[in-house]
This record gives sequence, C-alpha cells and structure tokens, in this order.
Amino acid sequence: MEDLGDRIQQLKKKRPDYGEILDFYQKVKEAQDKVKTSLKIAPIILKKKSKEFSAKEGFSLIQKEDFPLDTEASVSLFETLCHIGKEANPHMAEQVAKIGKALDHAGIDLKKLLKKGLAEQRVERVADEFGLDKKVFLFLIQSSIKPSIEAGMEQLRTEVDPETCLKGYCPVCGSLPSLSLLKEDVGKRYLLCSFCGYQWRVDRLFCPFCGNKDQESLHYFHGEGEEAHRIDLCDKCHQYIKTIDFRKIEQSDPVLEDLATLHLDILATQKGYKRPVPNPWAI
Repeated sequence: MEDLGDRIQQLKKKRPDYGEILDFYQKVKEAQDKVKTSLKIAPIILKKKSKEFSAKEGFSLIQKEDFPLDTEASVSLFETLCHIGKEANPHMAEQVAKIGKALDHAGIDLKKLLKKGLAEQRVERVADEFGLDKKVFLFLIQSSIKPSIEAGMEQLRTEVDPETCLKGYCPVCGSLPSLSLLKEDVGKRYLLCSFCGYQWRVDRLFCPFCGNKDQESLHYFHGEGEEAHRIDLCDKCHQYIKTIDFRKIEQSDPVLEDLATLHLDILATQKGYKRPVPNPWAI
C-alpha cells in the first residue's frame, strides 16, 4: 500500500484534475486489502474430468457464480465503502444515503444481494426498483465482493498456464479482459480479467473481442507524453482496449493506471469506438 500511495501522489502532481477520484480509489483499495487478511473462503474443488475437458476444449475452469464468497466480510466491506462514499463527492453521498434508506426500510436482504452481485442484471433490477443509480450501486456491490473473488482466483491460479492460453477471455472464469499489459523487455502482452483479476498471455497483434489479427485494421493512439498508456483500436469490431506498457513505467497497480487515464477513454469514444468492459470507477 505504501507503493500505491507513492504512485497516487505522482499521478496527482501530473494530473491534478484526478485528485478527488484518486483519493477515493486509495481509500477503497485500503479497505479491500484490510478485509483480505481475515477472509474465510471455502475451497474450490475441481473435478478431474472437468479440468481435462476445460483444458482440451479451451473453456474456463469455472463460471462467475461458482466463486465462493465470504458473505460476512462482504457485508462489512459494503458498509465501510458506503461510509467512504459519503465523503467522495456530492452525487456519491446522495446515492449512499438513498441506498441506506432502501436497505433499512424496504426489506432488502444485503447478503442475498451481494451474492447476486455476480450477475449484474439482477443488481440493476433492484436499482431500478428503488430508484438508485445503477453504476454507483453496482460499483459498491462488486467492490464489496472483490476480495472474495480474487481469493478464489488465487486458489485456481496453478490450474492453468498463463503463457499458453492465448484466448480473448479469462481461462479461469470466462470473463472479458478490462486491460492489456505489456511486460518484460520483449513486451510480452497479457490481458487482465475484468472479474477475477487473473492475467494471461496473448499475441501482441490481436483483438481480444473479435479475434482480429489483421495488421491493417489494428492500430493505437496515446496522449502526448503518455506513451506508457495507449488505446488499442480494432476497425473490424470498432471496440478498444487500453494498454499499460510497463516497459515505460515502473510496475504498479494496472487498475490505478487505468483510472488515471480516463481522458483516453473519452477520446476513443469520440473516435467512434466502444469499450466492452467500461471502467467501473467512471461513476
């Protein structure tokens, strides 16, 4: 967390307009990391035939709903994040207050709702029912279960080889990637799972969303003086993924680097491209 704090300070000096959201990110991250030390996660037991079939056919090891949750820890974290949200910005504070009223007086079972956080549409239906901001509500739910999800991923890390997957979806849970990462001197390319946080290697010239490998229709752009953060565009499916080049900056939290470059997402959108997995912090 000390390294995270140092990097946040660097980014705030470089991009003062991001100060508020970077401070919010640090507080949320600290709360999540604190929960990790006391998590109680049931072991994930994979059947041998299931593992062999997944490896042979290229399917993911498990589905999102199969991840075990520490419900008590998730409830506690949800309450902590709501408290943090009260001081984040006026809109977040307003939504946290509405969420609190809905939980206190509408008979919403938070434990069941957290389990439904694995299925976004269910959470969104509850938000619609009680007039809540979908993005804020979903952010709080998913941020509360994130430590449990990542703990489950750590159990499964050794079950797949990250160097041989070469797919556009996560080999652990089947979710789409949120980011692309370039590592080592040769610039090996890895994708970061948007759900469980697993990283796996893919080809450098490859759109993870449609499988396009045509050099003529794959290109990228970056901001002036921001070569370490770029947007990879695909003209075949008109979608994009952000790439963090860790050959140009010190290794850090990829999600933080993504958050601190939301202006690149705006530019990509203006160019007519879509991000299949939107940044959940853009709330």
